[in-house]
Amino acid sequence: MGTVNKMDYKSVDEHREEVIKLLTKLNERQLTIFKHMARVDNHLEKLNGKVAEHELKLMEIKTWGGVAIFAMPILINIIMRVM
Repeated sequence: MGTVNKMDYKSVDEHREEVIKLLTKLNERQLTIFKHMARVDNHLEKLNGKVAEHELKLMEIKTWGGVAIFAMPILINIIMRVM
């Protein structure tokens, strides 16, 4: 079978160390990305809440506007008849 050089073992060990370093670096990057995504999700939740509030305000304004458009001609007609 043959003897194996110490260089072969060393290169395998070096390769393992490099792979472990790269995997560790990738894991750290992945954690950073997940933390950043969590912050973005929190920010989007806040924005969605504000959008919901603004939609309610717009609905209220449209409702009062519709009531005013309906009621104003009636009020003007009543005032014109009284005078």
